[in-house]
Amino acid sequence: MDTRVVLCLLLFLTSIFGTVRASPEIYINIPEYQLTVVDKGQMVKKYEIAVGTPYEQTPTGNFAVFLKQEYPTWYPGAKFADRTPVPAGPDNPLGSRWMEFSPSYGIHGTNMDWSISYPVSGGCIRMHDKDALELYDKVAIGTPVTVVYETLRLVEKADGLYLRVLPDIYGRKTSGQERFAALFAPYAANWRIVRPFTFPLKEADEAYEVKFAVRQDSPAVDNGAKKAPRRPARPPFPGQAKPF
Repeated sequence: MDTRVVLCLLLFLTSIFGTVRASPEIYINIPEYQLTVVDKGQMVKKYEIAVGTPYEQTPTGNFAVFLKQEYPTWYPGAKFADRTPVPAGPDNPLGSRWMEFSPSYGIHGTNMDWSISYPVSGGCIRMHDKDALELYDKVAIGTPVTVVYETLRLVEKADGLYLRVLPDIYGRKTSGQERFAALFAPYAANWRIVRPFTFPLKEADEAYEVKFAVRQDSPAVDNGAKKAPRRPARPPFPGQAKPF
């Protein structure tokens, strides 16, 4: 039996019969292109990532790291004409570290830094190689990995409450009124909406933010919408990005 399958089975059994929850934990929001390390409920660090394409989507759900490898060998999948294994080195698209959280899906480095903050992988989570090296030392076998797909986020700032709208890269239509209401519910007692939304919301290729609420004891001020920090422009590259 494949070693990865055995490790997955062991992790599944320990989750059934009980185990101490590992610390820290990894949280990934696909449309945000961001991996967050959380320890005891506190954010430790955030990393920029690349995610799967709309055709080879990164899986969502609750997982755990079950395999770690330094300087991994890349084995091209069935879609590649040349399936010759690629050893560790500058030509290896997995970079210098591999952390597998679901069979054939891992968090890894890359030799293509331009791809970070774009949906260009075959479903894996790519990181700048220096970030993958750092993360590798923070996590252990059993570290929980939560992957979600959230295109709406509420961001509390000094001057008000903002709605951050992220690109719906997989076309899942997750920016609806029902989801917004669920996100705002915990804030409703202390915040006053000063800019109601009309649904469906405007979709965009880049994330944008809209100030829509102030605290109950604040004057109603509407600063309108503004773009979130832009991703760096992707430099030109030859051919189509290789999915992995």
